[in-house]
Amino acid sequence: MIDSFRRSVPRFSELILIVLGCAITAFGMVAFLFPHNLAPGGVGGLALIVNHFFPFLSIGTWMLIMNLFLFALAFMILGSHIGTGTLIGTFLLSFFVNIIGKYYVNPITNDLLLSVLYGGALTGIGLGLVFKGRATTGGTDIVGFIINKFTGISIGQSIFMADGTVVTIMALVFRSTDVALLAILSIIVGSATVDMVQKGFIRDRVFFIISDKHEDILSEVDKNLGRGATLVQTWGGYQKKERKGLVVCVSQSETDEMEKIIRTVDADSFYIVVEGVRVVGEGFRSPTWV
Repeated sequence: MIDSFRRSVPRFSELILIVLGCAITAFGMVAFLFPHNLAPGGVGGLALIVNHFFPFLSIGTWMLIMNLFLFALAFMILGSHIGTGTLIGTFLLSFFVNIIGKYYVNPITNDLLLSVLYGGALTGIGLGLVFKGRATTGGTDIVGFIINKFTGISIGQSIFMADGTVVTIMALVFRSTDVALLAILSIIVGSATVDMVQKGFIRDRVFFIISDKHEDILSEVDKNLGRGATLVQTWGGYQKKERKGLVVCVSQSETDEMEKIIRTVDADSFYIVVEGVRVVGEGFRSPTWV
């Protein structure tokens, strides 16, 4: 277990992502969310609640205490699944919350909607970078793993349940349904932003084409787009015969041209277009940036 834990130590490039991500996440929380008694669920929300009753410790310190407790519990239950990166992220997020909190006592804006949108987006960007560094910031991520282990409920649903519970408690403590609704909105914005950071803002397209003129389509794709293709053997369930299929990856900007080629060469072809969340290889994403 200890050896596995040591092997999870982030590389330098990953450590940079974790540090930067924790700083951005902390800024989004402290400068936009915490001053309005808002938090994107999780330990941040719990720390905000506890600080309301016990203000002798800062929100960042309460976050650290809670995260360390959860980390110790998870390490005993889950073993090496919770690695060094999570421990680093736990410390760094609390550290940056405390540091930034000294300079941003008041919110950057008093507009609640702007605070939720910018706070949620910044926390999402930050967490996305932390995840790219093979780490987490603890909190409900750990809770999700623990609930999943004992109940079989998916980690995503477990995290949502934990965040939802925290948001409900926040609404009761601060006696405001607006707090709950705005906190939920910040969670949604943050989750969407995390996906964009991890998957990228530009999505490639993957075409799966069934056509008797597959060679002509391949020729046009090569001539007009400079793209290659993968030829696959298929079996038509309706016509009960073998046919050739093409798999072609293109960039987002080449999508319309690709469809134009298919319609021009074979208007009777059957094709499916799916969003390529991550296409790695020549002409697309470099393996070193995955």
